[in-house]
Amino acid sequence: MSPERRINPERENSSEKRIPERKNTTKKRIISENGITSEVSTTKSLITVKDLLERIIEKKCSAVSNWINSLDVDIEKTVIMGAYLTGIGLSMMLKKITDVTVVDIHPHLGNLVEMDIKFASEISVIKDADLVIDTTGLGGLTPDTARNIHGKIFLVEDPTSDGSDEMIKGKNNTPDRLKRATTPHKGVLKTQGLNSKTSGTMTLTHEIIRKSLEDALKKPGVLYGVTGMEFYEGILFKEKNVHKFLDLTKKPALIISTLEPFSCDDIIQGYLDELDSWVEDVS
Repeated sequence: MSPERRINPERENSSEKRIPERKNTTKKRIISENGITSEVSTTKSLITVKDLLERIIEKKCSAVSNWINSLDVDIEKTVIMGAYLTGIGLSMMLKKITDVTVVDIHPHLGNLVEMDIKFASEISVIKDADLVIDTTGLGGLTPDTARNIHGKIFLVEDPTSDGSDEMIKGKNNTPDRLKRATTPHKGVLKTQGLNSKTSGTMTLTHEIIRKSLEDALKKPGVLYGVTGMEFYEGILFKEKNVHKFLDLTKKPALIISTLEPFSCDDIIQGYLDELDSWVEDVS
């Protein structure tokens, strides 16, 4: 699809011919303060957990955007299955070019969705959508439910990655979901590069921070380090506390106690650069 022709031209203005890319605004500097003594420094990453989540989602959104833009298809209605967490990023991107509804069986996750985006808990809305994107992953949308997808495009996020073991691969029913749908265009969103167990945004965030901490601990003069990670699934799905989740993601991704300050962000960015997302067309 050319830049002049978009999914829903009536919704566009001259500044919305393409989905805008987010600029990397991270400053190249080191955040450091005195530690236990004047000999020890506490170094923090400028990159927060929230920043990292967003940058991973941006990679996925860019891959989806490129694929959709390559299809000569008019799309009026889009349904995104799953609000945690890739679905939220996709909804914010796609609302610029189509009407979007985010569907999730957990009603409280509607608090993650922007006010100008519709939210529903009823899966039946997929039957009226031109574009359906399934981000529900392992144990999510069933192949039988996918039979109700008769629009123009069906895209499924493959929950496996280059580090998935055989048990995880065995639970992946992405091909079955795609087979049941009757859309002329079908695609699989893949994310690899970190040898992670799954392609989930939270899994990838944990993996990048874990690997970054391991590298930081190998540097001369480092005493110890901690990450800003929590068990976010428990906060969102057990406590059902969206506001607490959002607040906790504002923590620095890494905090290091060291004799010689260094940039934690360079380490984190290095692993983020290794991550690659793309859509495989399986129409």
